[in-house]
Formats: sequence, structure tokens, C-alpha cells
Amino acid sequence: MINELHQLSVAMREENIDTDTWYREYKTIPKITSKAPCVRIVLSDGKVERLESVLPQVGSHIRKYGNNQGTFPAMNLAPLYRIQDEEPSKALTNFLKNNGQGLDDLSVVKSWCLLNNWSKKFSKKYRISLEKIPTELLNLLHDEAAFEPIERLIRAVRPFSDMEVLHRALEEKVFEMLANKTDVVLALQILFYVGKGDKTPEEDAGNLSVIFDEDSLEDEGLSSIGIRFTKGFNNALLQAERRKQEAANKQGGSDDDLQDAFGLPFKPLKEPMPEVQLEGGLRVKLRTMFREWGCQYRYNRTENETYPIGAEMRQQLKNALEYIGSKEMKGKTWVNTGRKEILFVYPSKLPKAHASFTRQFQRDRDSEHQKARFEAEAQSFREYVTKTKETDVEHYPSNIQIFVIRQIDKARTKVVYTRCATPDEIIRCSDLWQKASHNLPIMPPPLSGLWTPFPFEVADIMNDIWRRDGKLASEKYKPVVSYHGMELLFNESRMMWETDLHRMAENSVNMAAFAGPLLNSVQGRNKNDSNDKVIWKVRDTLVFIGMLLYWLDVRKGDYMNEYPYLLGQMLKVSDSLHELYCHEVRKGEVPPQLIGSGLYVSASETPLQAFSQLASRMNPYITWAKVNRDKRIVASRKDKDGNDSEYPTAGYLLAMYNRIANQLKDVLTEKNRFNDHEKALLFIGYLASYPKLEQKDENTDNINENEMGGKENEQ
Repeated sequence: MINELHQLSVAMREENIDTDTWYREYKTIPKITSKAPCVRIVLSDGKVERLESVLPQVGSHIRKYGNNQGTFPAMNLAPLYRIQDEEPSKALTNFLKNNGQGLDDLSVVKSWCLLNNWSKKFSKKYRISLEKIPTELLNLLHDEAAFEPIERLIRAVRPFSDMEVLHRALEEKVFEMLANKTDVVLALQILFYVGKGDKTPEEDAGNLSVIFDEDSLEDEGLSSIGIRFTKGFNNALLQAERRKQEAANKQGGSDDDLQDAFGLPFKPLKEPMPEVQLEGGLRVKLRTMFREWGCQYRYNRTENETYPIGAEMRQQLKNALEYIGSKEMKGKTWVNTGRKEILFVYPSKLPKAHASFTRQFQRDRDSEHQKARFEAEAQSFREYVTKTKETDVEHYPSNIQIFVIRQIDKARTKVVYTRCATPDEIIRCSDLWQKASHNLPIMPPPLSGLWTPFPFEVADIMNDIWRRDGKLASEKYKPVVSYHGMELLFNESRMMWETDLHRMAENSVNMAAFAGPLLNSVQGRNKNDSNDKVIWKVRDTLVFIGMLLYWLDVRKGDYMNEYPYLLGQMLKVSDSLHELYCHEVRKGEVPPQLIGSGLYVSASETPLQAFSQLASRMNPYITWAKVNRDKRIVASRKDKDGNDSEYPTAGYLLAMYNRIANQLKDVLTEKNRFNDHEKALLFIGYLASYPKLEQKDENTDNINENEMGGKENEQ
């Protein structure tokens, strides 16, 4: 990621894009939610003046100085008391859920205050936050680096250096809030923590995010939750850092002969690379090298020496990542592609008016673009590139950098995919992607109107493993990585296409077992809405299978005349004839599985045997259809014009059966097994619309050539 961010930092300097530089140990506080509030403790004259909940939008710019051992002026405390018994736990949960309603008897609440939640282990962290770090700040911030508000805040918290003093003060203020019915939920969250099982407070005390403030600072507009305080404190820390670095340079002499990885003057650093808290929910450390990794010692360089980067360049890289990962750039240069995963896309030249570089690859589900189509986003990108090239050559990007980062575990975030592509390459690949998605014959409603999937939707399609009852076998099993669609978009790998087709062909067998009765029968269509989740999954599967076939040079103009596809069509028309017969002769008693769907699995494994069984089983229904050519199902479901839907007549279905049978004669083989691409064609043929029936086809009688399954089948 370092090289990519270096290119971005250069582009930012060229465009004079300034970003805030934050001191490395001055970090953001945890995200504020209703279940994880941040409590503002306002102090005055050695007392807790009031307790307030910090608004989430305010918390986004609050920071704290320190490390995992302790921080200031914001820190992690713990709720005052621990509840372990079931009855008070349920009562507390009920009060929190109902905004404190019914909490009239405070003696009950006081009776729960038995187990002090501030343990000896907690006291060590408390002393670091309220004694060690304030002392460290006073030693660091003086002379030109002094910052008076932080000095005043340190003086304000001194009376509470003993944690028991603060514990009593908070408890007193909380019960005052409960008595006045002021912010009851916050008061209860400060007061109690429901313990987990048999764990002790030493092991499980919970967290309570707080920030100390001083009453007079608020009066002067320098509250610790305000942006003036945050930026002023940060500037003082940076000034102290510069002063410290200058002193070290004077003492250590010149190191002009040392250069970092980018050819800049380099002063050896032992501190780790800076961290960045991204709006996408990840905390990223730009690079870490652990000294215990033995491979480093081969070159007599360990940790930072393996890829030396100076302090100035480190800050520039950090600023670059913060810039493209900021809240303002969401949907433009970054978007979440999964839990703890972010896609970054940005150009080598940064335009003043930022276009979206992510929407062509991943649907932005959290915005008004969640219903966007790939075709429209690809066209938008093409127009941006063309316009920039014609009217603003200076900002025409030579390349577009793409990478995906994912949190591997609690301690590591890793780049899992990276690609650098030219704008023309992206346009060319997008055009081919769209052409591939059109490699399907006409589909009947509700499958009609197929669209092109976004690359990051491919993994969702491939990871759905279906059972024959139409339910997912597992929603947790996800062997295909989220960015696999990006690999398909940019790479031409026949082995990859064949591997993917094998997976989809196997998945399609179970999908057809429930999709056929759902989509090919009148009864199934009338019971299910066309927007049903299962229908959408079938549509996506069909499109992706068509794309894989396209890349493997199996085109719809050819495969629609091949044996597997025609056998699928034969199964489809057999279902329709069987259903119509049951509707008329058996008084609507249609079995849950029709002849075609019942033989589908067998047809995918042993096609010749299934074809022979189909011919034998269809004889009585064909005989009936010859005598009752005008019979059809008139469904109660309304079409788009408000009329009753009329489905194909027996004569039409019989003519279609005969036509497909005649086509099969010319292509029928003695092949005992279908390969992956033939299973895929069987699946497509089973769900595709019938071909147009011309007047010259025999046995059509008075059937109109546009009667393709009734009005509901219009495209």
C-alpha cells in the first residue's frame, strides 16, 4: 500500500490539497452509539458539575492523547457497579429499553449497587490516564509548545487522582440525575454493567468512554469536545515534536548521506509506522515488520530498516490514506465491500470536482445509488474520462489505482487485492463485461429484464449453495473471495473461467429443482411475487453462467441449437403440458413436482436415460393435447393491463413439443454424461422462453406467432 499512497501524496501536493496533520499519539475516540455512549464529565471547583452524553456528530472530531495503557483527556473508564444476578439484569434491561419509564423507586436501584466494578487491575490504567499522562503532557508542552487549555484541564482533574473520589462523585451525580429523571438511560449506563457469566471485574469490567471538560473552558469556547480545543492541542503536540526532532538532529549530527526508500533524507526511526482510523470502520497501520520474522535477518536488516521511510514521508502517507478514506470521499474513492473490508479506487491526477471511481465496481448500498445499474455507472465513467481528456488534459489520469484492504484479525489489516489500470483499460474491460452479460436468450417473466452484475456482486452469486427446497445450505460458507469479480473483470484466465463454471454448474442442479416449479408453472408463478429473493438469485445465476460461457467462446447464437439446451427446453414444455393436463382432467390437483422438474437431476447426470423416460411418460399427455388443442389455463392473476392472464393453449404447447423434438433428432448424441458447460446449457434451456413459433410450423392450427406463453410472456 505504501507505493500506491506515495503516488497519491504526490498528486495531492500537485493540486495543493491540504489535510490535517495529526500527532501520531493523538487518536480518535471510539465511535459513539446509543449502546456505547461517550460521557462528558464537566468539572468545576474540584467537583463534578454535570454529566452529559456527547452527540455522535460531535464525537467524530474528539481525540485523545496516549496509548493502549491510558489516554487523556478522553479515556475508557468502566461502569461503577457490576450486576450478575438474573432478576436485576432483566429489570435493568427493561428500564434501558423503555427509556427509564417505571423507574420510580430509587431504593431498588441502590440495592443493586453491591459489587464495585472498579478493580485493582482497573486502578493501574486509571493512574496512568490521570497521573502519568498528564505529567508527561506538562513536561512536553511548554514554552512555544504550551497549550493553556490542557494545563487548566490537568489542574481540574487533580482532585480526582484517587479513583475512589471520582467513583463517589459520579455515583452522587448519577442518582441526582435519576431523581430528577434527567437522561435516565445515560445515568443507568454509567452506573451499571451486566457481567458475563462467572467472570470477575478483573476479567470483564466493560467500557465506558468519557471525556473530561472544565466549566470555564466551555464559557470561553474552548471545551474539550470542541474543534478549537482539538486543533489547538494537536498543534501544540506537533510543535513539541518538531522541537524535539531539532534537538536530536543537533545532538546526533548530520545524516544527509542516508536516504529512505523514496530518495529523501532519512533519519533512522525506531517508532512504528502511524495508524489511520478509516471511516469505513478499519484502523490501519501502514506497515509493520516484526523482528521475530526470521526472513529479515538474511539481509541483516530488521523492522523499519527493511524499507526505511523518513518521518516526513510517513506523515504524507498517513495524510494520503486519511484523505481518500475520509467521510467526504465515501462513494467516490472508497466503499465498504463487506464486513471489515474496504475498496479504494482513485486516479493518479486528482480533479477538483471529484467523480465517483467506486460505483462501477460495487453498488453503493447506503446511498441513493443502491438501485444503480452497472451499465449506467460504466457509461458515467466513460463520459468522465472523455470529458476530462477533451477539456481538462492536465487532470487526465494516466492510471487508476485499485486496492482492497481487509481486517485479517484484531491486530492486522492487509491489502488482499491490488490493480493499477489505465482508464482505457477499464472502459474496454467494462464493455466486454456487459457483452458477456447479454449471452442469454430471451427469458420469461419474472426473469425478463436481466441486468449486468457489478464485479463485487459475483462472489455473492457464487457463494450461494442451494438445497433442493430453495433454501441456502449455509449463509456462513463463503469460499469465493469478495474481489473475485475484479479478477474476472481484468484477467483473462481460461482456467479461472472453467473453475467458476464448474461451481455454477453444480449449484444450478439444485437450483433448477426448485426454480422450475416456481417459474415454469402457472401455479408457481401465481404464488410468488416476481421480486421474491429467490427469483433474484435465479436471475443473477443465469446471467453469471451466461457470462462464463461467453468468455469460454460458447455464444447464445450457437448453444441454443445444441443438445443440452434443447433438452432443457423439452423439460420445460413437458412441465407446462403436464400442469395443463392436471388442471383440466384432475380438477386442478397439480402435483408439487411435474414431469420435467422431476427428471431434471437425472437429465443433468444421465441425459440419454432421462430423455427415454421423458418420452415414455409424456405419451398420455400428448395424446390428450391432440384432442384438446384449445384448452388453456386462465389464471386469476392480472397482467400489466389489468386483464386476466391467459397461458398457452394445449395446441401451442404440443406444437412447441414437436418442434423441439424435431430439433433434438438432429443433435442427439449417445453421450452418457454432461460436462460442466453442458449442465449450464441444460439449466439455461430449462428456464428460457420458448422460441417464436412461426405459422408454417405444423400442428399450430390457429395459433398466432406472437402467442408466446400468453400476455404475461411479452418482452
